[in-house]
Amino acid sequence: MRPNAVLLMALLIVSAGMLVAGCTAPGGDGTQPTPTETVTTPMETETPLETETPTATETTRVTTAATTAAGGGIATVEIAADNTAFDTNTITVPAGAQVTIIFDNRDAGILHNVAVYTDSSAAEEIFVGETITGPAVITYTFTAPEEPGTYFFRCDVHPQQMTGDFIVE
Repeated sequence: MRPNAVLLMALLIVSAGMLVAGCTAPGGDGTQPTPTETVTTPMETETPLETETPTATETTRVTTAATTAAGGGIATVEIAADNTAFDTNTITVPAGAQVTIIFDNRDAGILHNVAVYTDSSAAEEIFVGETITGPAVITYTFTAPEEPGTYFFRCDVHPQQMTGDFIVE
């Protein structure tokens, strides 16, 4: 065989192999690749969400979830105001975490917010959320203090009756 014919034959064999390989999934066994899910966490938003007023039979829930990640992690907290009271008196988050508070103001026609301060004097703010008239839901995002300890949260409109401990671990 001539050298050009050998080269042509080799190219045909390689091309045929590539065609056959291209007809199967990456594993070569005919199965489809497993889909993956991407979850995106917003970093800084204050977007009001529309919600329906809960019925008397619905229960109030507060969830604090944290996952470890670079920079302190992520914490998502759900908190509600109902009858001029928060549904929890303690929020716990990791130190330095990106905190998302989903605040549900269930009091029709009444202003509320969530604000976090260094202590109960409320002289030094860590975060002050927008005040909203209920019923409405808003999402607050801020960074928790790096220093572990017990801080203070409240509704600035009702600073005596709507308070709690903001614990940083």
